[in-house]
Amino acid sequence: MFQLIKIHKWALLFALFIGIIVAFPQFYFPYDHADTYKGIYIANTDNEVGYLGRIGEVRDGHPLLGSINFKDGKDNPYIQSPLGENIIARLGGILFLNLNGTILLARFLFAFLGFLAVYGFVFLLSKEKLTAISAATAVCLAKSLISRGGLIALLKGGAPTVHFVDFYRPVHPMVSFLFFFGFLLFFWLFLYPERAGRVEGLARKRWVFGVISTLILGSSFYLYPYTWSFIYAFLGALCLIFLFQKKWQDIKRLILMGLGGVVIAIPYFLNIYRSFLHPYFTEVNVRFGLTETHQIILGFLVPSIFVLFLLFFPKEGRNRYIFSLALLTAPFIVLNQQLITGKEFHSGHYHWFFNQPLAIIFLVTMLLYQLKFWQQKLKLFKNINISKITACLIIGASFYTGIVIQAASYKETKPQILEDQRSGPIVEWLNKNANKDEVVLSDIHQSDIVSIYTSLNQFYAFSSPYYFSASNERVLNALFLSYRLDGLKGEDAQALFLQNPYRYIISKTVFGVYYRDTFGSAEAIPDEILNSFVKKYQDFLLIPLDRFLKMDDVKYVVWDTKNYPQWRLDQYGFLSKVYETGDFKIYQIKY
Repeated sequence: MFQLIKIHKWALLFALFIGIIVAFPQFYFPYDHADTYKGIYIANTDNEVGYLGRIGEVRDGHPLLGSINFKDGKDNPYIQSPLGENIIARLGGILFLNLNGTILLARFLFAFLGFLAVYGFVFLLSKEKLTAISAATAVCLAKSLISRGGLIALLKGGAPTVHFVDFYRPVHPMVSFLFFFGFLLFFWLFLYPERAGRVEGLARKRWVFGVISTLILGSSFYLYPYTWSFIYAFLGALCLIFLFQKKWQDIKRLILMGLGGVVIAIPYFLNIYRSFLHPYFTEVNVRFGLTETHQIILGFLVPSIFVLFLLFFPKEGRNRYIFSLALLTAPFIVLNQQLITGKEFHSGHYHWFFNQPLAIIFLVTMLLYQLKFWQQKLKLFKNINISKITACLIIGASFYTGIVIQAASYKETKPQILEDQRSGPIVEWLNKNANKDEVVLSDIHQSDIVSIYTSLNQFYAFSSPYYFSASNERVLNALFLSYRLDGLKGEDAQALFLQNPYRYIISKTVFGVYYRDTFGSAEAIPDEILNSFVKKYQDFLLIPLDRFLKMDDVKYVVWDTKNYPQWRLDQYGFLSKVYETGDFKIYQIKY
């Protein structure tokens, strides 16, 4: 360990800097607004609120995440694997941190470790520390530049994104990113221990690296489906190459590793079997929108990098070349598995979190190698190392990009988070006065906040439709209740349900991304389905409101009088006001 630290001390320093950049906005916000801060975390990456709710659910004692919002369904099969949330939640629990402290620590720690994982892999690939640092820095801080419009936005003086450095969104890709590159690092050391470098004795630890690689592979089933599927595609491509080379011993190692991962994943497959048996499997599964198609998906990035690899990647070092060839073949396989299965995964997850970082790694590696090669061959600028200068420019540009993204995201997010601080007293009162797992009804935004910062369940929240406890009827009733509180009359529903925003909201809530992915837009939902919902809404209005709420064990109702004045909850005799602060009122249902 001392040898590793001594050899790679600069990598550790850069990892520290990147951890600080990633975590700084969330660390700084409470001090920047000490007079108004009420404990609501600054979050703005896509779906981060949903992930924070899942971490909070683990902290509340429900680690399998069968249903994070509803009181019932806690023992249902999980749809989204829960390992990442458990890792982060347990990390905070060990150190006695609250939720905000847990997420802040995770941002720093996974940024630190994620950089080292990428650095270690690229160092084994290139044997150049500066190349490894520049590639890892670009992946961790400047990945958005390889996306459409990212570089143009930066050149115009703007930020490529205003949703923070998205590689460190809790939970994914924050944790899955580390697992993926951690696997590549240890698998390389298992497959080619002789290339372990100058660290004494490391090459003799092949079996240790094999065990670690297998554990990571098997654990990835409980983490993120895109991680294990990409790794298995990579192993399959590598196995096929070894078959042509007649490397029977290496094929045996790969097969044993793959089987070892499957054995570790047996409980995962049992969970899938239980999912198939659940009565709401079909209804909930539709919302994830696995499109039925056999269409080929290539895009621009994957073929481009593959061609550049064939032309410019160094041919010396046959093992390195074969490993890289298999790794760049894997995207073609995962992006086109629907040619066999007929079901297309959301290919964007492969593109954003695997294809893009690999493209950056190989672009940087090939660029710096070619610069060094041609400078030496043509004997140009003998007193200037063009490769090192270029690497330093990449590092500088990456740090600049990361800082610009974080600063712009902080500025963009701050108004909403300051507005959310109004909810601080509500969270505090509920934590002091409500019992664990009691049910709260509030608007969709407050439901997410209550889900994250209390141990209470919700009548409904943004992520509720993606769990088995959310039947179509239950989701519809939750939607109908919001329309009822908004004052929508039954005779008006006929016209409004067929128009936006109602048409879009109903389609998205009940059927998820199905109509968007299958027919091109959420609004493609058929009129006859919407008309049937009109009749159901009219029947729903006939149910006494107090009886309906009691069916779901609702104990408290939180009313944001500023944003939802039309609710007029003071008119209901079965509600007893128990707390009022600012724009909020809390009611308790009289049983």
